[in-house]
Amino acid sequence: MSEGDLGPSIPAAVVMAMAMDFGMPITAYLLAAVDSPPILMGTVYGDTTGRFREGASIRTSRITSVDFVNGYAICQTIAGSRYLIVSWAPGGNNLYMNRIYH
Repeated sequence: MSEGDLGPSIPAAVVMAMAMDFGMPITAYLLAAVDSPPILMGTVYGDTTGRFREGASIRTSRITSVDFVNGYAICQTIAGSRYLIVSWAPGGNNLYMNRIYH
């Protein structure tokens, strides 16, 4: 088996975030996240549920809250998952502050 058969490697920025303690469980880490209320889209790594393969593009379920810890946004979904945003997509797509939570 060649190295290319192992799938995408985890980017260094994600590895750094994975090593941090956020005081809460993180379900997965998103790169190049796009806020598209009421959901997020992005490239996922470190999914603890086993639903998504490394480097897959995903859409989350509805985001219900956002916490900011150690300079990262952690978005919780209606299903209880927590996605840590490692990076936002370029081009002004990080509009997460335009949300209203109830």
